[in-house]
Amino acid sequence: MQNEYNIVFICLAAFMVNLATTQDNPCAKRMAVAGYVCVCNETYCDTVERPSQLPRGQYYYYMTSEDSPGFTKTVGTFLNISDTSNISSDVSIWVNSSVTYQTFSGVGAGISDSSGINFNTLSSNSKQRFIESYFGVNGIEYTFGRIPVAATDFSMRFYSYDDVPGDVDLKYFNLTEEDFTLKIPLIKMAMAASKRGLKLVATPWTPPSWMKTNNNSRIAYLYSQYQHTWTAYLLKYFEAYSENGINFWGLSQGNELILGMMVHFPMPNLAMMPDQLRSWTKYHLGPMLRASNFKDVKVITLDDERPFLPWFSNNVFSDKEAAQYIDGIALHSYFDSDSNIDFLQEFHNNYPDKFILYTENSLRGFGSKAVKLGSWDDATNYITNLFQTFNHWVVGYMDWNIVLDENGGPSEGNSTHLDSPVIINVTNGEFYKQPLFYALGHFSKFLPPGSIRVHVTTNQNISDISKEEEQFLDQILREQSDAATSPTGQPGPPGPGPTTAPSTTILALGAVNPDNSHTLIIYNPRSEQVNVTVTDKRVGTFQETIPPHSLNSFVYW
Repeated sequence: MQNEYNIVFICLAAFMVNLATTQDNPCAKRMAVAGYVCVCNETYCDTVERPSQLPRGQYYYYMTSEDSPGFTKTVGTFLNISDTSNISSDVSIWVNSSVTYQTFSGVGAGISDSSGINFNTLSSNSKQRFIESYFGVNGIEYTFGRIPVAATDFSMRFYSYDDVPGDVDLKYFNLTEEDFTLKIPLIKMAMAASKRGLKLVATPWTPPSWMKTNNNSRIAYLYSQYQHTWTAYLLKYFEAYSENGINFWGLSQGNELILGMMVHFPMPNLAMMPDQLRSWTKYHLGPMLRASNFKDVKVITLDDERPFLPWFSNNVFSDKEAAQYIDGIALHSYFDSDSNIDFLQEFHNNYPDKFILYTENSLRGFGSKAVKLGSWDDATNYITNLFQTFNHWVVGYMDWNIVLDENGGPSEGNSTHLDSPVIINVTNGEFYKQPLFYALGHFSKFLPPGSIRVHVTTNQNISDISKEEEQFLDQILREQSDAATSPTGQPGPPGPGPTTAPSTTILALGAVNPDNSHTLIIYNPRSEQVNVTVTDKRVGTFQETIPPHSLNSFVYW
């Protein structure tokens, strides 16, 4: 069987040599347990080049579907008509670029110890293909990296950078082997490959145990007398990484500061209520950061679930002294079903100078059956959440682990398992791009940093998300929440998947890009193809028939 796969790769490579009209390598498609994946190895991997400018009146069409993984690219032409009233279609979409909203910053993922462990199993050539797939101009061009400050639940041990009790002067602070072998090499390769630039967000899970009220890496508060030392610790982290050629765009005040108090996850965690966070921010973190060589680093707070947003933000930003040091809010998607999407709109209305950034999403909780290789259902989960959040003032979106193995790990004590857009087969050196990779890829590749969201309407009147779709998404996300908080860590009975749920809403998102091109992303969740008519008064009208269960991006000038 392996020889047959090798023959496929050889044929695809030969096909690309003779196909001089494009630089895109097609997906090496393979049926996996739950659907199709695109297979990469040290000699072959699919690619997607940047859209080059087309003559006015033409557009690129990029399609990914349940039956067609990867990016299928074609070129279409706008209709040569001025009156569109007699055009027949299933759905009509109107783009109005004179009405604008937030500026997008990009898409990315977390680079955990587990990700580094898996990455290091690849050959040198495969590493390059992996990095190019995520960060290169012929890949999906991620622009965010979430970098853990020391250990997480996806580490092989729970460690800090100063485990000497009472070392308030941090004389024993030092980076660890995990930094030098698992994180820094991967980050540097990503930085070298990226032409858009890489925004790195430093995210601590916990201070050293001796700074906490339980003298343990797991959930507890920070002793007030160590607020200054904790800040100095983070600045030393910036200094250490800077000495290794890596600088940060942002700093999270801590991963899941509130949820950890409610759900005692078996992982490093710090609890911090708004009153302590305000004190720490205005008396220590803010002034010390501003007075340092890292004064331009953006401070991001909450880094937790959306249901906490109104309560937390009102309690923190009501203190103007603390609020002046905070640039934005960070959210996770796991409990989005337990909060109204209007929380995002309300936050923007109340604090228009603070950005909203999603910093974590993942699938499956703590069950051992974490990876559903090739699952289109997983992709639809993210797709719907991406449309929902990006249509409500979110500027960027990060997945959790950038890569994991076929078991969804490894992790400390083999206790945590999740799925990932890319899965590595550590036995044969292949890596598999799942539908989820391409779902995130549409929003990363075709909405580059600096893109500005524009107004989009449809004849369904749902440029955002319908009640029917929202109820369906709630059910899927609730399964995630139940799995994460179950005493056994196991999910309950599965609910209906996206292919069987009563989901018929066509979703759309539009933007004007820095190169003056326009992007329109359309999602068809239906089980049948849909004839779509798109009208942009600035350019004209075009029609396309989009396949069932497909994500579609259109780029035009």
